[in-house]
Amino acid sequence: MRVVVSDENIWPYLRDSEDLADRTIELTHVPFTDPARLLDEIGRADAYVGVHFDDACARAVGPGFAFLQITAAGTDHVALDGLPTSVTVANAYGHGRSIAEHVLMVTLATRRHLLWRDAELRQGRWRTRMTDPTAPLFATLPGTVVGIIGLGHIGRAIARLSRAVGMRPIGVRRSARHRDTTDPDLEWTDGMAALDELIDASDVLVVACPLTDETRGLIDAARLRRLGAAGTLVNVGRGAVVDEAALYAALRDGTIASAALDVWNTQATSNTAPPSPHPFTELDNVIVTPHYSATADNTYQDRADEVVDNLVRCLDGVPPRNTVRSGALS
Repeated sequence: MRVVVSDENIWPYLRDSEDLADRTIELTHVPFTDPARLLDEIGRADAYVGVHFDDACARAVGPGFAFLQITAAGTDHVALDGLPTSVTVANAYGHGRSIAEHVLMVTLATRRHLLWRDAELRQGRWRTRMTDPTAPLFATLPGTVVGIIGLGHIGRAIARLSRAVGMRPIGVRRSARHRDTTDPDLEWTDGMAALDELIDASDVLVVACPLTDETRGLIDAARLRRLGAAGTLVNVGRGAVVDEAALYAALRDGTIASAALDVWNTQATSNTAPPSPHPFTELDNVIVTPHYSATADNTYQDRADEVVDNLVRCLDGVPPRNTVRSGALS
């Protein structure tokens, strides 16, 4: 089986995998930044491993191409509709705990005013209730309601960690059809029809859902007003699920208290590219990070283990795990 690998982070693990060493697998590493060679290799490959797979890649597949392994959870960078129906597509995880810890970290940082207190002290201001009775107080975690939009691997990990530190997670997901209060990880779960109720109840609103036609712009100005002046928004899903202009205005005007943004409407293509056309970096009530919440030291090893398992399963004629679209291998 000829496998093209474009993922720079997964490649070293596949190259050195003992589980693949004695298998009839020919691995070829081609960076996505070398499109001409990549398309040529895809045309002769049986399988592909990578984060991105655009329309040009889909058009390049040959008659023997059977398996597309996405090395991420999201499929918005994959031209699924351009692939032959015979191609099986699977995604990968391994990053749930890392993202859950990020959510906990920024929740604590925003609600305890960590960055702006740090900035004040750096500017020579020692401001606490001991020196300034107007200094704002903060809430501890127990009893804090965390509303989670999307209850896949990431949303579940966020719920479990939130509950472990005394917060009260609730959640909505697309597949739910009724209210469930028996879920061991959350106080209640429901379908997307309960989204506004979830926002009304939330102290912290976490976006952990994929980007689809239904979720694009899901969190708009009206829903930010529902979150309220004491509310915090954390986005670790996809940038475009939140109306970016409305969010900037809500933070600027105090419609919500704070936000932590790890994802953006456009992915930066250079180390100096700004994350947004809106000047979020000028606000002192938002934490901005460069889509890094998943990149813990164990994330790529865990993802690689899933990829290796799926490649072996394909060789053995067993359907791969985490299938997002069935084909001839499923």
